[in-house]
Amino acid sequence: MTRFTAASAAAVAGVVALVACRGAEPMPAATMPLRFDREYVTVEPSQGRTRVVGLYYFRNESDEPLVTAIRYPFPVDRHHVMPFRIRVWEQKGEALEPLGFVHTDSSVSWRMSFGPGEEKIVRVEYVQEIKKNHAIYIVTTTKEWGKPIRLAEFEFRVPAHLEDVQLSFTPDRAEVSGDTVIYYLRAIDFLPDADLTLTWR
Repeated sequence: MTRFTAASAAAVAGVVALVACRGAEPMPAATMPLRFDREYVTVEPSQGRTRVVGLYYFRNESDEPLVTAIRYPFPVDRHHVMPFRIRVWEQKGEALEPLGFVHTDSSVSWRMSFGPGEEKIVRVEYVQEIKKNHAIYIVTTTKEWGKPIRLAEFEFRVPAHLEDVQLSFTPDRAEVSGDTVIYYLRAIDFLPDADLTLTWR
């Protein structure tokens, strides 16, 4: 099984900007001024499904308004079904405002507008049916941003009764809370080189 450090593992993302526009001129994700700055993600694998809740921080680093489309991919294959419960919100303080999104076969995307220097927070939740004891969280698409994430933090909350748990990463620490084992990852300014996976029997 491929392994990588907790630092590189935690500097990850499940979101990829598709295109940004200043006026009518499109720009590729790697050159646009939108920064994927931070993320805080909880992954909850269990028998038959995986639940993910993430907070994603985006910042317009330019002094001009920016309109962008953001794509959020899912690990979809014969063992991992397209999520059946997907929610996307913009978080404003304690309030959550739903964001409309468009489906593809393996992702959703939504459109956002930013003022000069403005930061926005997006909350994504989804539940995915899995047909084998194998949970995946996509992270390698981070490279499409053309820059590392400044800060990323993860919690993998695994039921304690699951046996022979194997992680594709080395956690910073682990602790037991009731009937759950929690694996923590944290990193600054790193890009991932493999997706995060977890298996059990």
